[in-house]
Amino acid sequence: MLFASSFETEIEKNRHELEVPRDEVVLSGLHSSLDLRLRGGFITGCELTSPSTSDRIQVLYSEQDTSIAKLPASHIMSPVGPSEGLGGQHGFPRWADYKEFPLDGGPEGQKRVSLQAKRSDDGPAINKLFELSDSKLAMATVLGVPGAEVQQTSLGEHLYFTLDDENMDGLRLGNWSFDDRFGAGTEASIMVGEPLYWDYFDAHATNDIIIRFPAGHSIRLSAEVNIPTQPNKNEARIGMLIWHKPGSDSICFEPTLGFHDGKGDGLVIPPEHEATLQTTIELL
Repeated sequence: MLFASSFETEIEKNRHELEVPRDEVVLSGLHSSLDLRLRGGFITGCELTSPSTSDRIQVLYSEQDTSIAKLPASHIMSPVGPSEGLGGQHGFPRWADYKEFPLDGGPEGQKRVSLQAKRSDDGPAINKLFELSDSKLAMATVLGVPGAEVQQTSLGEHLYFTLDDENMDGLRLGNWSFDDRFGAGTEASIMVGEPLYWDYFDAHATNDIIIRFPAGHSIRLSAEVNIPTQPNKNEARIGMLIWHKPGSDSICFEPTLGFHDGKGDGLVIPPEHEATLQTTIELL
């Protein structure tokens, strides 16, 4: 890479490593826990306790071998989808090394931490804040532009939820099956790895959905944004990608910001501004 910055060189090196450090941050309470790998900011474990049943459930999926560079586990996307820029598909955030910044606990005993991607240039920077309570994981991903150039990009959370035995029978969005909501054959298409874009999260919706899992538990997934004024509000709306990695006990629900018509360039961030995507997973 001609005239590459040291950060660009680092990201390219990290992308091609066969095995990466497993250094992690752990947040732990009496009824919940969160495990975060510092390389890539991956969520390698998240257990929450249902207030209705008192069951403690592993709500997010991760491959057990957490030394895999391209780990099948929850991570940040920026931009969302295919990209010829730094880091390739889903951008640099899942290849970067993050630094832990412990935070004071919340007023109700919530555990908090911030992970920040270390950069040696003036390109877009990621800061992700986590707040863990007994039944809820709240996250805020902040994409800042410290340099002099406008960034045209997108932002998303690639969330891998646990789906035991790859069984979609009984998986519901509210009270809808996938075939009922999106048309016959949708479930079969998802299970062979075809992505589905759902524009339910828009300006006319409540920006949340209850997902009912075959294992018997339900979660509320919600998303909110704080962004600069956009030249095209329609392109910068919230949406969601739904995807399954064949062979894994997971189903992905991915809130996105600025992903439209298959392109990841609908979010415009001026210099010295930032965009925030807030995502909450609540076990019901």
